[in-house]
Amino acid sequence: MANLPPINSVIKIIQTVVEKDPKLGQTVTVIQYSAHSMVCVHFPNMPSSQGIFFNSHHLQIIKS
Repeated sequence: MANLPPINSVIKIIQTVVEKDPKLGQTVTVIQYSAHSMVCVHFPNMPSSQGIFFNSHHLQIIKS
């Protein structure tokens, strides 16, 4: 399994599928994982239970 950031850790998005994605560089919170080591993150402007899945290699831990 990949080296996954802990749940509730604060991470930064360092890579997205599209180079000019507005999510790039945002600071988010880890809320869960998928069975395939994808990391579900919560953006500050989302309803509390929602998130978006990212590949763990596209994230950088800021605070765990």
